[in-house]
Amino acid sequence: MSDNTVPEATVSGDDVLTVTVEDGIALVTMNRPAKLNALTPPLMSQFDHELDRLRGLKELRALILTGAGDRAFSVGFDLVECQVASRTDQVVEETDQNFRILMKLWDLPVPTIAAVRGYALGAGANLAWLCDIVIAGENASFGEPEVKHLSLAPMLLLPWMAGNQKLANLLYLTGTRLSAAEALAGGMVARIVPDGEVLDAAQAIAAEIAAVPPFAVRLMKQSLRAGYDAMGFRVAQEAHRSRDELALGAHGIPERDHLAELLREGRLKEFLSARDS
Repeated sequence: MSDNTVPEATVSGDDVLTVTVEDGIALVTMNRPAKLNALTPPLMSQFDHELDRLRGLKELRALILTGAGDRAFSVGFDLVECQVASRTDQVVEETDQNFRILMKLWDLPVPTIAAVRGYALGAGANLAWLCDIVIAGENASFGEPEVKHLSLAPMLLLPWMAGNQKLANLLYLTGTRLSAAEALAGGMVARIVPDGEVLDAAQAIAAEIAAVPPFAVRLMKQSLRAGYDAMGFRVAQEAHRSRDELALGAHGIPERDHLAELLREGRLKEFLSARDS
């Protein structure tokens, strides 16, 4: 292990996040392959902590974010462990906390690369699109299924990330899933490679970035982020977050109440069937 390696970090139970740094390149792996790298509160808390720690590393040149296993980058928030709170103030608090953590990835001063194999859904797709560069395996797929269960995507990213706005609208309004080829054609990923070469391709790009003078890279990223903000990125995210909180805390809508009841009772297969029917 090199002197600048961040020790592997784990959280309790089967929730694991691993972080290593070598030659100025951080590799952050969501490591719940049996659960398709679904996000839980402990995992998000650890991710929050690690982003703060990595931000403080002067030698950091780039970050790669990936998911363990071949089946999924991440399928988003764990529907069993992340059930919506029953009180409005708790809904707002949890939504604000997740938004704050996601924005830390967006605001990281060094370039970030998502190495996507398998499913990238919901908040998992958001994590990929928050990165500066997305490398996808041939069998990767992307989706925002939240609208099917009367929720909203955690962040409204595709108006800024997609070259094909009509395709982005299709994704958001139907909850459908896009193949890697469709995502590439829509401007949502930078490159497609064979599934077994995704991480190697991401590491090669990170090495190219690490070879560029870091001061220039950081200034370039600042300019890119300033451009997004000039186009209303942060204002739109704040407005979208408020609507997401409204959707998550909604009661009295028959479809949502039924789906929420299925989740509370642990009937996940029935929930998924009802959501996707």
